[in-house]
Amino acid sequence: MLGRNKLIIYRSVYYSNYFFYICPMSKAARTRQFIAEKTAPILNKKGFGATSLRDFTDATGLTKGALYGNFKDKEDIASAAFAYSVAKVKKLVGKKVERATTYQKQLEALLDFYSEYVFNPPVPGGCPLLNAAVETDDFHTSMRKVVAKELVSTIDFIDSLLQKGIAEGEFISEIKTRELAYTFFCAVEGALMFARVERSKEPMDIIVNHCKKILNDITKR
Repeated sequence: MLGRNKLIIYRSVYYSNYFFYICPMSKAARTRQFIAEKTAPILNKKGFGATSLRDFTDATGLTKGALYGNFKDKEDIASAAFAYSVAKVKKLVGKKVERATTYQKQLEALLDFYSEYVFNPPVPGGCPLLNAAVETDDFHTSMRKVVAKELVSTIDFIDSLLQKGIAEGEFISEIKTRELAYTFFCAVEGALMFARVERSKEPMDIIVNHCKKILNDITKR
């Protein structure tokens, strides 16, 4: 069982990435957040290369001057939109996971989140990490380090839950937590891509059930 203090620590660490978005902000900061929020779905759907300034002005109702009065260029807007998208996903993950009372159930809740995510993503267009990773591979390369950092952050999060599960006596100690974290995350992201292209939840259901079986196998009886 997870104690209240552990949950508080967990929330403070995991929520830090989107803390900026819920704190009281100045008018300028609110405008920047508004722009990030309105442009995030477009960039997540169309990608950086296919998104135009006209897309930004249509989505926000702001002029070019107003946009570039708050951001230095298109790259700056895209970075803020990506941060907003990732923060929104993390916030929803945090709310779902924190309700679980064991580390096994937390990891299952994370898997369930992605299962529900397939055709009802928090940000229209699908997973912002997956979409950005594909584009930054050989096109929008300036964002590669930012995207890689978020990908590794997710692996770290899964790894930490597995390690804490071992420390609390939930999971067997023989497992290699880092390898398992990569296995879970990469399998889920691959299934998400396949499911969205195929327009079927079957790939995700197969992967989620397989990952849950692994969790069940490593859980002490």
